[in-house]
Amino acid sequence: MRVLTLGVFLLLLLPVTVFAQGNPSNPADFTRNPYPTMPWSGITNPNMGTQGNAVRYIQVPPQQVVVPVYVPGPGSLSGGYDPQVVEIPGYVVTETTTGYLYPERWSLEQVTYGVYQWRVFPQAFTRK
Repeated sequence: MRVLTLGVFLLLLLPVTVFAQGNPSNPADFTRNPYPTMPWSGITNPNMGTQGNAVRYIQVPPQQVVVPVYVPGPGSLSGGYDPQVVEIPGYVVTETTTGYLYPERWSLEQVTYGVYQWRVFPQAFTRK
């Protein structure tokens, strides 16, 4: 009788232990889900899944910009503004099914009139 009771207990316990091990391909497994390689991975993470799939890549060519740069005068004379040509490097924008993904890129930022500085713009995503 004791062997029969042990056998029934093991039969009842076996399915529970198999599903409790954490199978990444099991959608009902909440211990290791969402698994990063599964298609539903981005549903619970707000930073993922909103960007969609890549549709195409848009190349933004380098741009030449003429900026006025202050040139101080000799001695105590006031200076003036001279035009200077600056080239902003190009980058590649990824168009996805839900929007546009802009990479980290360098650009010019105008601090005040005649004063510019290089700045790194962070990666950004804009919805369609």
